[in-house]
Amino acid sequence: MKKILYIILVLVGVVSCQNNYPEPAHKVPSYALEDSLNAGWTMLSIEDVKLLNPSAMPKQIVDKYLVKGIVTADDESGNIYKSIYLQDNTAAICLALDQVNLYNTMPRGQEVIIELNGLWVGTYAGYHQLGDSTTHEKYGFQMGRWDWNKEYFDQHFFPIGVPDTTNLPQPTPIYSKDNLGPKDYCTLVVLKNVIFPDADGDLTWSESEETINVKVQFEAGGSDYINVRTSGYSNFYADKVPTGKCDVVGIISYYEFSSEPYQLYIRDREDIIKLD
Repeated sequence: MKKILYIILVLVGVVSCQNNYPEPAHKVPSYALEDSLNAGWTMLSIEDVKLLNPSAMPKQIVDKYLVKGIVTADDESGNIYKSIYLQDNTAAICLALDQVNLYNTMPRGQEVIIELNGLWVGTYAGYHQLGDSTTHEKYGFQMGRWDWNKEYFDQHFFPIGVPDTTNLPQPTPIYSKDNLGPKDYCTLVVLKNVIFPDADGDLTWSESEETINVKVQFEAGGSDYINVRTSGYSNFYADKVPTGKCDVVGIISYYEFSSEPYQLYIRDREDIIKLD
């Protein structure tokens, strides 16, 4: 009888605790933009930010500038590493951040406001980044990744609202490598009517813990191709490269030290659209 009474009391206690401690409501992130503007901050476009420093020599932003954009690509699949891509209606830029699992804070479709004061801007291998500066033992003073731990003491990146993937910019259609230029760096694009000429039914995107280029060719053929660059840490690296014609969505990157500098980063499996 005592045992039964004890069990009843425990159950009552559990129910009581559940009633006394309801699950807290999810707080939607916000940013007091009007307060910042009234305090002397100025909103820039992403194109304006890139114009602050068009060179490879990093430059620290000392003015009270803001920029706002939509996250078009994150690191959830593992194919993009320590980076987030932000785009508005003028341009796109890479956020170079020394942190993994950034999609938990800034997932695809998330609107983000950045307080630029204190961050660094410049080009790395030919395309623009926002981040930090570093001194490499071989390459010297150059753009580096922003230490995410600093965000706990000196916050710069402010997600606002809930992520909405229906609000992403439409990918720019690309029909030939000749269509690409600096305006496309870091932007969301779709390569139209392409094939993977080396796909044989067995070719995979990459090998475990390696990063490999797979050629994607436009209809003109010949040298009209770019490289799809895939990490062996991605969750789709062992998938077979499709045969036949496709549309391929992804982020255009640029590596000026290569003979084929244009590179495409696929965000996930859904970026490959089979046409036949």
